[in-house]
Formats: sequence, structure tokens, C-alpha cells
Amino acid sequence: MNLHHYLLISHQDSPARGLLPNVLPRHDRLSVAATPFDALRVMKQAKLDAVLVEFDEQDADAAVMCKTLRRRSNLPIVMLVNSATRNQVTRGYRLGADAHIEIPCDARIFRARVAAVLRRATQLAETN
Repeated sequence: MNLHHYLLISHQDSPARGLLPNVLPRHDRLSVAATPFDALRVMKQAKLDAVLVEFDEQDADAAVMCKTLRRRSNLPIVMLVNSATRNQVTRGYRLGADAHIEIPCDARIFRARVAAVLRRATQLAETN
């Protein structure tokens, strides 16, 4: 059993905050940050395996946060998109995201996609 620790960056009333505790394996840990400052604090204090950033139509900060995280870390970044446009998703990739998942989604698909991102990140780290 692999224990993983994720950081979710989202607004207080976001759909991801209600969804993720129900789709992540029970043994995994989830930290939540509402602001870029909270996210950076958690990143300094905890050993994280991946960062989940919720993107939505009105949130320009999420893209900026993605870029900031990429500059400071090689952690896998997964965009969680609910109502984001293709342009926003494309921008997220350009700013450093590694994958995107549309939410809400099936729990098995969510876990499989996150596992794939973690597997690629681990393989990359082992070859360097």
C-alpha cells in the first residue's frame, strides 16, 4: 500500500473539496489551501507527492499558481476542471500542469489518472 500526500488548491466553496475525500484512497492524505500563500506554506512543511489545482471559469489565480508552483517544484501538477474552457486548460498546460481531470468524475478514473501521473513522475525522478 503506497501512501500519498496531495495538496488541493481551491476556493472554500469548490466542488473539488467535497469530491476528493470521497475519491482518494482512504490511506492517502489531503491538505487543502485556499490561497497561494497557504499552498507555499504547506509545500514547505509537508512532503507532497502531487498538487491538485482547481481551475474554473472565473479563477485567474489558479493559472498563476500553477506557474509559481512549476518554478518552485517538480511536483506533478494536476488541473481539476469543472467549467473551464479549452483555452484555460491549454493555458494551464503551458504554465506547467502535467494533466487535467474533469470533475465531477468516476472515482476509479480519477484514481487511475492520478496514479498514472505519479508513476511518470517517479520514473522521471529515478532516471535523473
